[in-house]
Amino acid sequence: MKKMVTALAVILLTASLSACGADPKNENGGAAAGDDTPKKKIVLGTSADYAPYEFHKTIDGKDQIVGFDIEIAKEIAKDMNAELEIQDMDFDGLLLALNADKVDFVISGMTPTDERKKAVDFTDIYYLAGQGVLVKAGEEGNYSSLDDLKGKKIGVQKGSIQEGIAQEIEGAKLTSLAKIPELVLELNSGRVDALILEKPVAEQYDSKQEEVVMTGITIEQSEEEAGSAIAVKKGNQELLDSINTTLERLKANGDIDRFVIEANELVGE
Repeated sequence: MKKMVTALAVILLTASLSACGADPKNENGGAAAGDDTPKKKIVLGTSADYAPYEFHKTIDGKDQIVGFDIEIAKEIAKDMNAELEIQDMDFDGLLLALNADKVDFVISGMTPTDERKKAVDFTDIYYLAGQGVLVKAGEEGNYSSLDDLKGKKIGVQKGSIQEGIAQEIEGAKLTSLAKIPELVLELNSGRVDALILEKPVAEQYDSKQEEVVMTGITIEQSEEEAGSAIAVKKGNQELLDSINTTLERLKANGDIDRFVIEANELVGE
């Protein structure tokens, strides 16, 4: 009898230990949620001072990076079944970060210039925007063409296509800074006479700040010069193709136009 009791106790103990060590199953017989393979991460590099492309906004008491470029990045990550991480940095450091593998791709209203193409690969153009010139309110009547900027003090974002445009203006004295808000302060203080910015960005400052206004200056550019594209590291064809597939879908569905409208509305809130 003792042997039978002992044997029964061993069986019960073994069964109990086996149950504790067994892989948990859900009620339908599938693996537990904890067994799911975690999503891969994809890191976006951007310069979040460029509304409505990308900018900081306090939402529900929390600082967030938003804008239509960010919505595009979210769609890219979703199509790749990846978790999106956003790295905010100075514009002129974005491509350096990309080539140093600190970020996987760059979206920041960036124009795919020939010089930049030497360092990175670009997707198809996803958005077209012209250039705008901001001056202090009341002075817009003095500026009707690029010739009126000759010899003037011009503010531009460092490393931007606008910096290249300003360098071609005869006698212009450039102030190149990393952040757009810093340039607007330079304009408001009179340390520069005008700013050259992408038109959607200039329009936002025109509508939100009484101290500055857009001029009627037109800057002629080709589609390649006025377009924005997404940068990836040279030779990363798989990622390039994946992003282009997402962009094709977003453009065909009219989603990018919707993202632009929503981003402009968010700036105004």
